[in-house]
Order: sequence, then C-alpha cells, then structure tokens
Amino acid sequence: MCDYEEFIWSCEHSDFRLKSYCHKARNNPGHACNFVKRLRHCWDQGRPCDACLAKQAAEAHAQMMSGWYGSNQAA
Repeated sequence: MCDYEEFIWSCEHSDFRLKSYCHKARNNPGHACNFVKRLRHCWDQGRPCDACLAKQAAEAHAQMMSGWYGSNQAA
C-alpha cells in the first residue's frame, strides 16, 4: 500500500501527494502500484492553493492595469 497525504486548502480545493511507495512500487521501474492507496495524513492549510493565488494575482493585475489605462486615456 502506497502512502499519501491530503492537503486541504482554504479555497476548498484539495491535493493528494505521494508520501512513500509500497515495497512492490519501490522495486518496479515504473513505480506501478495496483494495491490500496492509504491516506496517512490530512493537513489543513491556512491559505488558498497555488492555482487560486495565481488567479487572484492575475485578476488584481488586470484590474490595476485597466484602471491605469482608463486614467491615462481620460487625460
């Protein structure tokens, strides 16, 4: 059984990451595991995920640029 961790972000997204391979997957060149995947830990994160942070930053940048261009065209 391969071990996984779950990260739960404040934006309500979640992410599963491999913590460790099982014995068969470690010895397999492609790390193939057809067994049960075991969730070892759930971690609550106090911030949004990276994708949501990037989206928020892009929206803020677009809003800032539209305000800047709008004020320059009025002059």
